[in-house]
Amino acid sequence: MFITRITKILLVCVLSLVLFTTSLANAGTVVTSREYKLILVPSNFNGSNPDDAVNDYWSELQLLVEGEPINIEMKGSLTLAKNRTVKFYDTPGTCQLKKKDLVFRERVENEKREVVLKFRSPDRYIAASLPISGDKPKFEEDISKPFCSKFSSSAKKKISATKNLNKMDDPVRLYPELKKYNFDLNEAIKEVNGLTISEKVYEGGEVDLGNKDGEFSLTLWYDSPSSTEPKIAEISFKYKDKTNEEDYSETVASGAKKVFTAMQGMSNWVSDKSQTKTSYVYQYGTTPFCNKT
Repeated sequence: MFITRITKILLVCVLSLVLFTTSLANAGTVVTSREYKLILVPSNFNGSNPDDAVNDYWSELQLLVEGEPINIEMKGSLTLAKNRTVKFYDTPGTCQLKKKDLVFRERVENEKREVVLKFRSPDRYIAASLPISGDKPKFEEDISKPFCSKFSSSAKKKISATKNLNKMDDPVRLYPELKKYNFDLNEAIKEVNGLTISEKVYEGGEVDLGNKDGEFSLTLWYDSPSSTEPKIAEISFKYKDKTNEEDYSETVASGAKKVFTAMQGMSNWVSDKSQTKTSYVYQYGTTPFCNKT
């Protein structure tokens, strides 16, 4: 009888823990990945074939990380994996989405369109307050130099080739979570600064952090498809947890911090500007988009 009662109590505790963990995951509060991001000097990648510069960067980084005193193994190499266009949308002049720390972005690759809604905040609990529904919803931590964290809730959705994105009603229909803001659904949205980014993403390099691998990507942004001079260059690496338990050990986190600190010391490569990819788009041109009428 006593054993049966103990068993029942244990089962209730286990079930409660499972439900609690699941509710956290559903609420978007469990950090699904941690990504370390660093802006590089874009002119280092000038030319019609940036592959050579990408390889040079990776070789330097590999020597640095695998040598004393870090002694962490690097694997693979960076090769061109994605070639696509990127657009951001907001209300011209008023920037209603940006004011709410929201980013609404479209990517097109091989004529397939995909949008992403992202809600960002340096406060984890504020970022988690807007769970976003869609394909593979994420709650991520982004870490920039020297070691500043920002959290984001996001989700992707595929859209048709004929889908218009010209009124606030369009993102609100795609993401009903936006209804809470009571946006004017008839207010026009436009491509931020009329800019269509041509994006190249190099992937394949990894760093062995213990029970997790950090996956590298190097991203180049051009302001026209014919340009050979990238306006933004970013290197990043991330590691993920698929258990919904934030299984990020001290070994993994410490190794990642060592690698990220070493990356910041590559003075010939690292930009002294703090401009992010998103801020570049909003500030593009002579008149910032949010000041236009």
